[in-house]
Amino acid sequence: MFEQETVIQNPTGLHARPAAQLSAFCKSFPNEISVSSGERKANPKSIFSLLGGCFKKGETVRVHVEGEDAEQVGKAIVSFIESLEE
Repeated sequence: MFEQETVIQNPTGLHARPAAQLSAFCKSFPNEISVSSGERKANPKSIFSLLGGCFKKGETVRVHVEGEDAEQVGKAIVSFIESLEE
């Protein structure tokens, strides 16, 4: 299991294009993955789930990964979120 918090830096948060990019990236892993902030939780393999999470710039999100190589996959996702740009 892997859990780590990161802050969304992208100016538009996880909306439209950044959500689509994150979703495509997460789909490349067989792991069970979630992104959450407070009571909101999203499956990042689903663009609609990400958009429904309304994750905004400056918000702290927790990345949770289960399964094989969870730490490696989780660190890759955190790095991807931190590097998202419009």
